[in-house]
Amino acid sequence: MKSGIFTLVVAMFYAVPVFAFDSTPAPKVTGSNFEQHRAEILRRIDSRILRNQEEKSCVQAARNHDDIKACREKFKEEIREQGHKN
Repeated sequence: MKSGIFTLVVAMFYAVPVFAFDSTPAPKVTGSNFEQHRAEILRRIDSRILRNQEEKSCVQAARNHDDIKACREKFKEEIREQGHKN
């Protein structure tokens, strides 16, 4: 009897994860939707690269710690402003 209960518990242990996952595949982005999605992602990446390059230039031009701090604060504020736009 104990082995029957043990077998049942083990079978349930392996069966539960099978039913826990949704078997329907996620919708795939295809055609023009894919192109638009990819273009938007690339635009955002380019925007971040440009901002990082501008921040790097600011820090490279800094003459002291206060200048570096001013650069960091300037670019942090820009990030906050962009967050409110999106």
